Amino acid sequence: MEIISVDTVTRSTAETAAYYETVLGLPVSKEIGAVEVTVGRTVLRFHEDADAAGDQHFAFLVDDARFDAARAFLAAGPGLLGDGDRTEFEAQDAWNARSLYFPGPDRSVLEVIARRDLPRDLGAGRGAGAKASSLPVPGTQPGPSAPFGPGDLLSVSEVGIAVPDVVGTADRLADAGVGRYPDGSATFSPAGHIDGMLILVGVGRTWFPTSDRVVGEPPVTVVAQAGPSSPGVVPGRYELAPGRVLVVRP
Repeated sequence: MEIISVDTVTRSTAETAAYYETVLGLPVSKEIGAVEVTVGRTVLRFHEDADAAGDQHFAFLVDDARFDAARAFLAAGPGLLGDGDRTEFEAQDAWNARSLYFPGPDRSVLEVIARRDLPRDLGAGRGAGAKASSLPVPGTQPGPSAPFGPGDLLSVSEVGIAVPDVVGTADRLADAGVGRYPDGSATFSPAGHIDGMLILVGVGRTWFPTSDRVVGEPPVTVVAQAGPSSPGVVPGRYELAPGRVLVVRP
């Protein structure tokens, strides 16, 4: 279920555009009251709503071979968010992934995640998400020690979405073929596959690993494509909660 686009809100399009363009180096398109960010194969669109409550979460996919470069880049730039002394987090066995968290614009909690069950050299020959000046040479992949750049962010891998009934929503998506990861709870349930997932959460939780970035209920529409890693997903439009929608294309 590869995530193609995400439409949501931000309290400040100016702050959001400046962050993604100058801190992460991603292509940004600005218009009055809206901003569009290209993250690899995914487009993030933000519309301004100064009164939006709560904070958001997005995770960006990186090749596992580029994880150490991502850590160095983030530590020197926006900084890493941690839990005590830990800033690198190994996911549960079912995920076979590791993550780094960092502060984003508008109090968002961002993440880079490397999923080991996806093919290696995911970004080989790809320039999506990178500015023209930093496109890789086709057919090549930066070595582990090469500087991290915007082309290393391959897609949006996760989108956090608040729903009033986490378990019930996860059950409905599972009935439609959207995978359900183990170790969920009444306030937290990942739904999707290794190529893209929704993090279904209850309102009022804080986004890990922070204690002050609180889950809100902003409108969000996620458009995803059923892919090789999600062959059983039933295409359609799924209303997750008022203003929160998943659209799965065949």
